[in-house]
Amino acid sequence: MRAVRAESGFTLVELLVSLALLSMVLGGVAGLLVQNSRINRAEQMSAEVQSNARNCLSMIVQVLRTAGWDPRNAGFAAVALDPSPTNTNNYIEVFADLNEDGDASDAGEDVIIRWAVDRIEWRTDPSQPYVTLSDSISNDADGDGTAETMFVPDSMTNPTRITVRITARSPVPDPRTGQFIRYTVSSEVVLRKKV
Repeated sequence: MRAVRAESGFTLVELLVSLALLSMVLGGVAGLLVQNSRINRAEQMSAEVQSNARNCLSMIVQVLRTAGWDPRNAGFAAVALDPSPTNTNNYIEVFADLNEDGDASDAGEDVIIRWAVDRIEWRTDPSQPYVTLSDSISNDADGDGTAETMFVPDSMTNPTRITVRITARSPVPDPRTGQFIRYTVSSEVVLRKKV
């Protein structure tokens, strides 16, 4: 009599079932990786938008805090405001006699900060061109398409306080929601009185 030898290995059906299970597991893992990638990208975009707004506000507030520094009592104004701000443009001109020579005409003493459509620019020297501080500044906090004014004084003729309000917006929509990420920061700056 012959001994029947048992065959070892997998049948074709077993192999197909295991391949189907493996492909389902890999499909689930791939879906999780894609979702995680979208979440990470959205969080990174949010952090960039917040950093953008905060950095701009910090630089602008620092300049505004020097406004009106007049140690020789030359009598110049602390700021010159945009007489007709629009929903796409707004500027403020800041004067300070930082080198104490009796005027505010040297570099860094007559600073113009402007919001133009989608960016913040400034010029610290009248002979130099504007430098972009930040792109993707919409100043549209609620996303309704109407931008708010960036510089809000307590008085147009003799301001003592100026509220700076900046809304940064992500350059592209959030990959999860399809909406732009917006972040608004503001600060109220009290202008200096006489030295």
